Amino acid sequence: MPPITRVSSRKQVLAGVMRISPEGTLGAWPGDNPNQCGQGYNCPPPTVTLDNFDTFGTRYIDVGSGGPSSFTFTVTTNATWVKLSQTRGSVSPSAPETRVFASVNDWSQLPDGTSSATLTFTTTALNPFSQLPLSVPVNFNVTKHTLPSTFKGFVEGAGVISIEAAHTSRNTSVSGVSWKVLPRYGRTLSAITPWPHLGNNEANYTAGAGPSVEYDFYNFNTIGGSGNLTITTFVNPSFNAGEKDRPLGFAVQLDSQAPQALYFFPPAPPGGFPAAWGGNDGFAANNIISAVAQVTGVTPGPHTLKIAMIEPAVVVEKIVINTGVLMPSYLGPPESLIV
Repeated sequence: MPPITRVSSRKQVLAGVMRISPEGTLGAWPGDNPNQCGQGYNCPPPTVTLDNFDTFGTRYIDVGSGGPSSFTFTVTTNATWVKLSQTRGSVSPSAPETRVFASVNDWSQLPDGTSSATLTFTTTALNPFSQLPLSVPVNFNVTKHTLPSTFKGFVEGAGVISIEAAHTSRNTSVSGVSWKVLPRYGRTLSAITPWPHLGNNEANYTAGAGPSVEYDFYNFNTIGGSGNLTITTFVNPSFNAGEKDRPLGFAVQLDSQAPQALYFFPPAPPGGFPAAWGGNDGFAANNIISAVAQVTGVTPGPHTLKIAMIEPAVVVEKIVINTGVLMPSYLGPPESLIV
């Protein structure tokens, strides 16, 4: 949807003519509000981060108006490796916002680890009697990771690993049943489901023993350095159509850890729906069910995620692994880079 903004047409805000709002924050600088820092005042300058396996490869900073005054601005940096989409611009009541993208000129020229720069937004009001010149710094921290040359698979970027279910590393059949791609099914790319549905004499499998798909991935982080990851599997909101003792379910397994059985559709009264079905954030509204598994004892490096059939009729659309910076969204993050 288009951006929603409200700019006062009569009164200038006390903080100044220019308002800086970096990607990923609800705050605006300069000024004091709880979206800038926990205490809501004396907040430090904003910080944006980027890594070399980020899907988008850029971060943006919105430059907006703090009232009816028009102004011009410049953007400078103290690092030669920073690439800016523009170094100057203007804001007026008829064009109250502009967006500046920051990226890296050449990742190969940066050392491994984190490099930092400062982006300085400086403005002068066109009416110098209404506002004094204003300068707002933005910290720009970028991290360069290096992969082993032998690794093939999905790579963590921006604190997550996002996988379209159809992009498997391996697909292993059992008793003539395997996972089949359903092209263009679901909310993003495609989906997968065990096929044929009535294979294996309509029997189910114990967790980890059924037909499986595998996804190789490489992580650089865990949640807060704890060794924990959260694996969220986006599945189609199907009903438990089988026997009462056979609800829809599948298993997830990381490396050689014990498989976890996920039965994602909660019990419902006869002829009714579970409480999670309705509401603005329910299964029906989202057209998805998020099946969540927690894994522990994970170290940075290469891993394999396995999803195995327990019951037929399960439809998997996407898998998202949170390594520490997963942001809420309707569709989930875009697919991670594959090398």
